[in-house]
Amino acid sequence: MNCLLTGATGIVGSHILFEWIRKAIVDQSVNHLYVIIRDGKVNAEQRLLEILKAPSRPAFLNDYSIEACLEKVTVIAHDLSTIDNQVLNRYDFDSVIHCAGSTSLLHTTESKEKVHTQNLLVTKRLLEELPSKVNRFLYISTAYSYGIQNKKVNDSIGQYEVKNFRNPYEQSKYECELFVKETCTAKKINAQILRPSIICGRLLDMPFFETPKFDVFYSWAIFLDKYASKSLENFRIWIDKKSGLNIVPVDFVSKAVLYAYLNPEIKELNIVNPKQILHKDYVGDVLESFNINTYEYIEEMPENLNIFEQLYYKSIGGLFEKYISIPDLQFQPDQILKLIEQLKLDITLGVHENFMNLINFSVEKKFRKSY
Repeated sequence: MNCLLTGATGIVGSHILFEWIRKAIVDQSVNHLYVIIRDGKVNAEQRLLEILKAPSRPAFLNDYSIEACLEKVTVIAHDLSTIDNQVLNRYDFDSVIHCAGSTSLLHTTESKEKVHTQNLLVTKRLLEELPSKVNRFLYISTAYSYGIQNKKVNDSIGQYEVKNFRNPYEQSKYECELFVKETCTAKKINAQILRPSIICGRLLDMPFFETPKFDVFYSWAIFLDKYASKSLENFRIWIDKKSGLNIVPVDFVSKAVLYAYLNPEIKELNIVNPKQILHKDYVGDVLESFNINTYEYIEEMPENLNIFEQLYYKSIGGLFEKYISIPDLQFQPDQILKLIEQLKLDITLGVHENFMNLINFSVEKKFRKSY
């Protein structure tokens, strides 16, 4: 049960690392983890130590010494975009959890090139350079690789016509899924496609609300923290009041990934919240927390924008338009419910009751990265 992990310095990857160490030490259901980390301002080994020693790490790591953790992890100091078979063959692993990639939701040319390179091209290179001993490949995609659908989707994406995407990021992840499945079939590797939805800070493992980076929906709070004081008139915010965000805690995602790792018969798994949080149930609370008390929900793009509305719709409002202003993507959660029941968790994973705690925590932290 030795595995190669990419993206270990990222939001999901670092929590997979934490969860792997716990399982390796406590119940010994997994063994050794090899992590690819490139040298930066500090070397790869030091970057790993920073993650393991970070104040934001899960409290359960306090039960183990750093030395005990490092016994279960080996760093491969390399850039994933240039790694080759000769390097990978030096290490004893037969499975891969590929978590690295870009989550940029922008529509710019630069962003399109970034997601194409960091998601698709890097995934292709990794699969092409894998040692022949590898027999399993877990690809961390996104629940939004289905694109825009008008009906509930199950975990088998092949049953749906996928062609309309909200942004290049979603398309790149879908293209990666197709390539992973095709290549793994040709190489006789067992492929598992795991699709987390929108990720928030921890809600299962203390300290709560922590995440190494405040990304995606947190961008809304970052915008308001910077510009809310400019909202001097009525703010008309365009939302679909029947729709919402599907948010899952990062520690639940890491547990789901390890769950799939230990159950190789799972071919595809949407790591989603069985119940989305409706826009109408959180937008007002967020606005009021930034002292925007004069606002209204509207059902179409407003005209004759005031100064704050111009700022909003030309930036963050435009970025999230197809997530909050049109019907949301709905999921059939039957498979993920088995894990939720196994872990004895609340059906909403604590997201609904803690949404404002998550927002307020990000503001208190001043949106700073932990590592």
